[in-house]
Amino acid sequence: MYLVTAEEMRAVDAGAVGMGIPALVLMENAGRAVAGQAACLLRPGGTAIVLAGPGQNGGDGFCAARHLSAMGFRVKVGFFGSGERLPAEAKVNFDALRSYPVQVFSSEDSPADAVLAELRELWSSEKGAVLIDALLGTGQKGGPRAPLDAAVRWANAGSAEGIPIVACDVPTGLDADTGRVFDPVIRAAVTVTMGLPKVGLYAYPGRMFAGRIVVETLGLPPELTATGFPAKAVFLEDARAAMPVRRADHHKGLSGHVTIIAGSKGMTGAAVLAAKAALRAGAGTATLLCPGEVYQVCASMVPEVMVLPCGTGAAFGPDERALKVAAEFVRRSSCVATGPGLGRGEEQVAFLRGVLAAASSAGVPCLIDADGLYALRELGGLSYLRGLEGSFILTPHPGELAHLMGVETGVVGEDRPSFARRAAAESGSVACLKGAGTCVANSSGDLRVNTSGDPAMATAGSGDVLSGVITALSSQGLAPFDAAWLGVFWHGLAGEMARQRMGSCGVLAGDISDLLPGARQAIEGR
Repeated sequence: MYLVTAEEMRAVDAGAVGMGIPALVLMENAGRAVAGQAACLLRPGGTAIVLAGPGQNGGDGFCAARHLSAMGFRVKVGFFGSGERLPAEAKVNFDALRSYPVQVFSSEDSPADAVLAELRELWSSEKGAVLIDALLGTGQKGGPRAPLDAAVRWANAGSAEGIPIVACDVPTGLDADTGRVFDPVIRAAVTVTMGLPKVGLYAYPGRMFAGRIVVETLGLPPELTATGFPAKAVFLEDARAAMPVRRADHHKGLSGHVTIIAGSKGMTGAAVLAAKAALRAGAGTATLLCPGEVYQVCASMVPEVMVLPCGTGAAFGPDERALKVAAEFVRRSSCVATGPGLGRGEEQVAFLRGVLAAASSAGVPCLIDADGLYALRELGGLSYLRGLEGSFILTPHPGELAHLMGVETGVVGEDRPSFARRAAAESGSVACLKGAGTCVANSSGDLRVNTSGDPAMATAGSGDVLSGVITALSSQGLAPFDAAWLGVFWHGLAGEMARQRMGSCGVLAGDISDLLPGARQAIEGR
């Protein structure tokens, strides 16, 4: 499903108007859709309270109020703006309310708190009530200012008392492009988004405030909405279409050879988790190269993984023999992953330089995770990869990406889609910014926002499993970008299954790995 920014949606709307579809018709369709969703939450004779702002979003609210009144519901409107300054279409719908039994309380006539006090009396309606948030739309930048901020807090107080909120297009206080939320922000039960869904509705933290997302197409011509947008939300049907299919005469050679270069003393688990997950995700063969001192530990963990020592120490180092072994296996591989449990130090940085050079010269896709990302920063950061030939996949969590880009972690969290795109552009690679609603981007600006996963996956080693899954998909012939977003969705679905079986706390990374085959069956529809 395509996702759009506010600017892209405005261009679509303008295109529709240019094709002869009046903006008033688009607003009518929007208001009717909001009214329909609100009506589903009401019993006959229930109360709808519309909070309308000073722009086109307020116009959608006025239109929704009119339709709800025509359905027989009790409707009152709190208007926070100037009737004379409304956009033309919104003004038409505002004036039309005079013909309906809808009472309008305006902040032009009374202080905002007085308007809200009038509306507050309706909360106790024994037939139930619903709130409609039509305060600010996709044009909002920054937090709601007075008097809209008071209206948002008032609405959230109603939500806390059990009154559901239906948001029009995007919840007020949520940035449509980034998913950033301001204080205050509407906590919607349902968001009716117009035309195409907005990126910020699926990117976290915004996704937590959108509730159930309903897409209202507005009757827009398909040629304006069917293709051409760089961002998509990933759902089950997308994963099903992209998942590699095995032929009846399939053999392991057709599923590729994965090499995992990982581990150090005290961190063997990360290496083994990645290697095991690669096999669970369908790689034909998996080889784990680990430091010599931890070889026995790694070799005893998963018999299906071929384990070989690389060097003689407790951690990887740049000695000539170790680098030769690593380079030889890189050349034999369909895809390589490095970084899990690698450890941090000058020796590991120098070793990673050699591994990346080998992957570059061999043209083998290479995934870099965890301590590998720390070493990459020491090598020069994201731009270092742009100077290499080859295909690289980066899988940082927000803290790791912040370290790579020299910013605070909280800054990354405010605009996850943009930071994923920036990382991909600066590195010339695929960047997979992990976390709830993982954002995967390539250097062309394409973006995929994941929709699977569960908080139960917040456990040590979960990212190592993801590295194995993505590497396995790449080894089975998927392009790095497709391997990354499909791997993220698949990994998240396995996490959901783990939650269903084991509960929200106590899920182990190995549990997620073991459920990968079952999650694949679900993706394939079996």
